[in-house]
Amino acid sequence: MDIDWGDAPAWVAIAVSLMFSIAAFVVSIKGLTWQRMAAEAAVTSANADEQALALAQLQHELEQARSERSERLSEPPKVEWRLERRGKQKFVLRNVGTEMATGVTMDRSNLPYIAHEAPSGVAVRVGGSHEFLLAGTMGHPMPNEVWLSWDGQEEPVALPIPGY
Repeated sequence: MDIDWGDAPAWVAIAVSLMFSIAAFVVSIKGLTWQRMAAEAAVTSANADEQALALAQLQHELEQARSERSERLSEPPKVEWRLERRGKQKFVLRNVGTEMATGVTMDRSNLPYIAHEAPSGVAVRVGGSHEFLLAGTMGHPMPNEVWLSWDGQEEPVALPIPGY
């Protein structure tokens, strides 16, 4: 196709197509710049998410370790007691728990006057026992319960005295 240099509409068409080409080129360069910026923002966001997740996991593990440690420190030993009566005045204190009890002491404040071999700082193994005698008198009758404390359980625990 031959262009007539004096043909104005052809020159206008060339100028318009050149302007559209330049505009498309500028827009595509801007688009590439915006795309590059969006990719960098996505990478930064992904890194921040990974860091936040790692921090959350560390915080969770730390809280879990703290709670386990506090449970171990505050939890008294797994000691359970059963008081058995072997006669009118003879009693057997038996450890039916899952851990050995040390420093087992019976509170003497509510015991009758005759309390022979009542535990005071003794150790009782799992399944083990400690025998003692309690005899009530008119002035000091038999209590309804005895109070025990042991290492790890400083607050005394009540044990009902079984009937005869």
